[in-house]
Amino acid sequence: MKRNTLLLILVGLVLLVYGQVASHRKLSGYVRQAVEENRHQSLTRGIDNGQRSRSITAFVRMDENQADDILRKYGCKKYAQWEDIVIAGIPLENVEALAAERAVGRIEANGRASALMDTTALVVNALPVYESSDCHPAYTGAGVVIGVEDVGFDLTHPNFYDASGGQYRIGAFWDQLSKDTVGSLLPVGRDFIGQAEILAYGQSTDAPTQTHGTHTSGIAVGSGYDTKYRGMAFESDICLVSNAITDDIEYIDSADLYKYTTAIDALGMKYCFDYASRQGRPCVVSFSEGYHPYLDEEDSLFSVVLDRMTGPGRIIVTSAGNESTQMTYFEKPAAQQEAGAFIRCYKESAVYRLTSSEPLRLMFYYYQGSKGIPTDTLSFTTDEVVYDSIVSKELICGEDSLSLLVYRSTSSFIDEDVYQVLVSANRTINQLSPLAMVVGGEGDIKVYGGTKMAFKSHQMDSRWSAAQKGHDILAPGCFPAVICVGASAHRMELVNEKGDVHSATSETVQGLVAPFSSSGPTMSGLMKPDVVAPGVYVISSYSHVYHPEGAVISWSEFQGERYPWAYNTGTSMSTPVVAGTIALWLQAKPDLTPEEVRQVLSRTCRQPDASLDYPNNYYGYGEIDAYRGLLDILGLSKVEGISLHQPRRVQVRPVDGGLRLLFDDVLQAPVTITIYDLSGLSIYSDRQPVNGTEITVDLPSVQKGVYAVQIETLDKGIQGSCLVRL
Repeated sequence: MKRNTLLLILVGLVLLVYGQVASHRKLSGYVRQAVEENRHQSLTRGIDNGQRSRSITAFVRMDENQADDILRKYGCKKYAQWEDIVIAGIPLENVEALAAERAVGRIEANGRASALMDTTALVVNALPVYESSDCHPAYTGAGVVIGVEDVGFDLTHPNFYDASGGQYRIGAFWDQLSKDTVGSLLPVGRDFIGQAEILAYGQSTDAPTQTHGTHTSGIAVGSGYDTKYRGMAFESDICLVSNAITDDIEYIDSADLYKYTTAIDALGMKYCFDYASRQGRPCVVSFSEGYHPYLDEEDSLFSVVLDRMTGPGRIIVTSAGNESTQMTYFEKPAAQQEAGAFIRCYKESAVYRLTSSEPLRLMFYYYQGSKGIPTDTLSFTTDEVVYDSIVSKELICGEDSLSLLVYRSTSSFIDEDVYQVLVSANRTINQLSPLAMVVGGEGDIKVYGGTKMAFKSHQMDSRWSAAQKGHDILAPGCFPAVICVGASAHRMELVNEKGDVHSATSETVQGLVAPFSSSGPTMSGLMKPDVVAPGVYVISSYSHVYHPEGAVISWSEFQGERYPWAYNTGTSMSTPVVAGTIALWLQAKPDLTPEEVRQVLSRTCRQPDASLDYPNNYYGYGEIDAYRGLLDILGLSKVEGISLHQPRRVQVRPVDGGLRLLFDDVLQAPVTITIYDLSGLSIYSDRQPVNGTEITVDLPSVQKGVYAVQIETLDKGIQGSCLVRL
């Protein structure tokens, strides 16, 4: 504990010095940390030891007309530029000098994100939307690039071929962890272009320990091969980026640690868009990762870059997060004197963030004796905590000890002060006696935690029971430019390859939002998520060199190897569902913008919970409806006579000179078939008797194109419309 305390005091002194120098105010906290760590290592190892210089990949806001000259002056490498913001590799020893330039306004980066698979015991089967069907064969993602930035890719999986296994569909792959960097112009790793190079490489560096990307990309783009687990846009082109997350640290040389930042994640998204531009095609990027956002300027440039990166035919879809398994938030309204909650943390330290526009009091109450009476108290006031400085206090409680640090700053997003509170103990905080955090003051005060640094109520003092769920959308899903996706639950039981039956927890309600799915509003007050999609126990491809216990459903034989199909749960899974759906929409309207996507969602989403108003911070606009969205984009949703749902128990297949309808059962009543062109004009209508399970419609003079087929019969389960390409 003594060593930890000294380290915390050292960090506090460093940040205090930084706060007194104007140029250091231009650095985000993560960049400051990198600079100070590099300085410390340089002093420790000596100046001339033959080790290469370390650098950080960061966003830099600067005068765009001077950018190249200034970056060159300090040995920086520019990787991308959007007007006055560049992404550059900066030698860590030159960061402070670069920040001192008058033309430089801000240098920002944050650390690696985490993959967003749910970690609870929630078990649900995959929804049939992922299974092979003929729901809307007119739109399959053909001519659209889906970019997936993730970890753990098995590039040889048959899911990335067409359904026959003959045509390979991945066009470009950037492995940011690759050690083979000879000749690469990329800031980290290297890329591989075309079937021969990609298949020769075979898998991402982290594939033996990660399979997340193989699964998420399969949901968005997979052909299904010889299974029923087909992806949403199964004929789309594929561009993959294997980035680095918190679990990938074993693959990163310590000298390169600060190259892997949020700026590199942004470059991964740009890589997908650049590939699509070379192909002359629209692109949607799926990003199933996230990290806890900041309230100060830490994320301002990342948010702006994503806004500038997106536009017509360029859309980014990200996960909301799986934070709602815990209570991670509480607030004190202005009219209330105090509010608080007990800390729930399974680590030795936790960081919380507070916001307030008025002076506040922050108290920590430690309980060892009678109910309602704290045995020890620590308090902070606004007057004690100077801007951009740290105040630290320590509490000795018998054999246990607590260190509490408070750092105060301003925010670029909200007109309030931001307080970062670090709680550190000599052992896991949950093993200590109950510890309550309490805030008081005149104004509204909001307190944010996370799943690993949550809150709870406790019988020791019922006054401090303000903890609640929500306000836990992760970045970059919390940014305005992206489509943020939550998860819904559907089928409630699953059987794995061993015959083991898994059932959903009691908290899971079929058809409603999943209990783990993060909810808004965001820290800046935005309504998020934008939409939800099925995300519980979704079946898709897994890496054949990664074999988890219990998750595998089946195997496929392909080119002498066995490849698994397995399930996962989380907003990581719902995100590629939405990305794949948007790819279908982009096929129909290649210049679709993020704002137009939201408009389509607002008009076409299902609203599962009738007790709520929409949009809201649980569902956004609701649960995505791929087919109704297509009808809306094509202008067919308001055509009288065209159903907004698809028919069941019938397949509609184009054949030479017409259509063939294949029914699951022999019908007892005639069927009326009406065909509409994309202008909404009826070009064919006929009532046909059914003598079996098949009807053929002759259309010898119909021009090639997309048509809506409406089926009417007394059997209500069969009625509906579908889109076909003749």
